[in-house]
Amino acid sequence: MFGFGETVFVSCQARGCAAPGRSLALYRNGLNLGSNEKKMINRFDQQHAGAYTCRPIPPQNVQSPPVSLTMGHSPRSTSIAVFPAGELSEGGSVTLTCSSDAAPPVESFAWFKDNESGSIPDSFRPQLHLSYLKYTDRGEYYCVARNSLGTDRSGSLLLNVSYSPKNTHVWTSPQRDIREGSSVNLSCSSHAQPPPSRYVWYRIIGDQVVPKGHSQNLTFPSVGAQHAGQYYCIASNRLGSQSSLVSSLTVLYPPKNTSILARPSSVVDAGRPLTLTCSSQAYPAVDNFTWHRLALDGGTVHSWVTKSGPVFTFSEVGPGESGQYYCEARNRIGAHSSPVLTVRVRGRLKAIALASAVGVSAGLISLTVAVMISKNMHRVDTESVDDINKRPAVTPDTLRREPAEQTLPVRTGKMSDIPEEPEDLSDTSHPSIVPLMDAPPIKEVSGRSSASNFITVHYSRMSSPDQVQVHNMRGERKPRDSSKVVYTLLPQPRH
Repeated sequence: MFGFGETVFVSCQARGCAAPGRSLALYRNGLNLGSNEKKMINRFDQQHAGAYTCRPIPPQNVQSPPVSLTMGHSPRSTSIAVFPAGELSEGGSVTLTCSSDAAPPVESFAWFKDNESGSIPDSFRPQLHLSYLKYTDRGEYYCVARNSLGTDRSGSLLLNVSYSPKNTHVWTSPQRDIREGSSVNLSCSSHAQPPPSRYVWYRIIGDQVVPKGHSQNLTFPSVGAQHAGQYYCIASNRLGSQSSLVSSLTVLYPPKNTSILARPSSVVDAGRPLTLTCSSQAYPAVDNFTWHRLALDGGTVHSWVTKSGPVFTFSEVGPGESGQYYCEARNRIGAHSSPVLTVRVRGRLKAIALASAVGVSAGLISLTVAVMISKNMHRVDTESVDDINKRPAVTPDTLRREPAEQTLPVRTGKMSDIPEEPEDLSDTSHPSIVPLMDAPPIKEVSGRSSASNFITVHYSRMSSPDQVQVHNMRGERKPRDSSKVVYTLLPQPRH
């Protein structure tokens, strides 16, 4: 059997006693092809097919056995049949059958799937049986038929396997460095046949799941920090649905809501520790904090930078730390400053005020004792010089040694009971008790002995002496030139 277009050689040959000197002729289907013993067929086709014999010349009743020349062909009209016909779903089965016209008949078959290298393993048969169909079995298939004359390939057959959504996931665009105010698109991608007909977006907020949309894309035209969080989508078709994994939307934004917290308080006693903590919301986290102290006199603003954390600590705060503070939080996106916090250090005047109060109380007690002695015992103008000389001199020590029943009870109080003075007052304006003049020497007037007297000044916040009035114990406004009178200096009211 010869294929179309092949070159074929046919010749006659005799053996035996009749061979020498004999001429032979070639016949095809009983027709003499001429006196030639040999014939070459350049392009064999169907007209050259037949039974060829050789006969001697002249003709005799003898001929060779016939040789049949037939024309064959490689496989052709190769095709694929599918059973069962119709829709194929996951879990089902299907049989593909390859058929081809060939002479000689097809010797072998091979099955192939598009976009895959090599033939399908164990597929050298006219039928390909696929059991327990999966969505990965979907694709185009073809077969190749082969015989001794050649091969032929069938057309591609699309095996359409229907399946529920697979490989569902979220694509974020842009994928990185999403800054506040930019446009962001979340896309739900899924493989399914038929394609997904429904999408649902969800956002996880704490322990709640909140629906956010019902289209394939979830778009934020101007994304903000409030949109950052965890999202996922669900794709569905008539065969089922599938949820994607959770995808985190990260939004970069500069510090905001920056504030200062003072511990224990923004009003603190001198000598106590003070901690200022700067807090701010930012992503990425704040890289460094800068602390600023405003100069109240309009001078240079003092600044401190700390990269290790947001805490600024005074181990023992002093009056010099009073002032207005604010902090600046910064990350690679931007910076933000807190409102100004006023820190007030108190307690610098309390010790002085307490000492002054104690001094005032002691002075008043001393003055009261002196008045009581002068009034009740009638000795101010009657005692003789001799009697006075017999008495010991009056000194501050003797005043402190007065009997307890002659003193007035002193009111006790706590430090917090003393009103706090403004921080901007000078030290010389604090309330205090000072002697106006030394006690005058003891003199004898009109034959009477003089008593020892003390003059005490009570003043508070006096800026000049002319604001003070001098009164004696009898209510006279001008001082008497006498050493027997006890004077008190009272502040003159301001109008």
